[in-house]
Amino acid sequence: MLIKLFKYEWKFFWKVPATINLALVIITLLGITSLISPLWTLDYDIIGALMATSLLFYYLSIFAGSIAVSAYIAIRFYKNVYTDEGYLTNTLPVTPRQIILSKLFVGVLWTAITGLVIMFSVLILVAVGLYSYGDNSIIEIIRELMLAWNDMAEIFREIGFRPFSFTFLCVIYSIISTFFSILMLYSAISLGQMFSRHKVAGAIIWYFVEYMVVQFGSSILMTIIGFSVVNRLDYYDSISSIFDPIMIGSIFLYLLGGFGLYCITEYMLKKKLNLD
Repeated sequence: MLIKLFKYEWKFFWKVPATINLALVIITLLGITSLISPLWTLDYDIIGALMATSLLFYYLSIFAGSIAVSAYIAIRFYKNVYTDEGYLTNTLPVTPRQIILSKLFVGVLWTAITGLVIMFSVLILVAVGLYSYGDNSIIEIIRELMLAWNDMAEIFREIGFRPFSFTFLCVIYSIISTFFSILMLYSAISLGQMFSRHKVAGAIIWYFVEYMVVQFGSSILMTIIGFSVVNRLDYYDSISSIFDPIMIGSIFLYLLGGFGLYCITEYMLKKKLNLD
């Protein structure tokens, strides 16, 4: 049944984030067209202002796209679970756990897709910019980047930094933190239903409360790890032995917090359901 719910959720969810990502792709294509244009080579004072405005517009566009996907994840959960649609959703022969997980996995997938679109958009525009305004061809640029990476790898080896283990931990951190951020939205929306009126405002209040708790917990964890590193500097024989515990601690914090947020969401949906 979970797979059927996932397919149903994907079917009714994909149109809005796909449109947002399509808009990001169009903005990227416009940026590429702009970068290869001879306009920026003109010697006018206004050209610098136009360039700054274009960069600001691009930054705001990718930021807005990311926020829009997160906002739609929250809106979809609220409307499908806690409004009139919730009467149908909660009468299906499924458990609250299946409802939450189906929506959670779809939300995580679209968040990851949007993140990849943004990453490739930035990389492509940087590559086009280097190609359009640099003195080297694209092949020479790639060769120089590879040589620079080899130099960095040599430096990493000298200071004991293990890039592969750090990259692996960064990937795990990104996945876990994505689940965590969506569960923050779900739990805040669920807790907001305790308000007899202004439930959306209540959800926003709960979200900021959760955010402050997370920031406080992160600060405490980083402080503890920082003091541990300072007091035992002679014990650490490499940079990785310093960074890896920080990453592992952050992953553990998000896992523990995500489990708590999930339990809150499931409990509210199972025991405290309050539909509009």
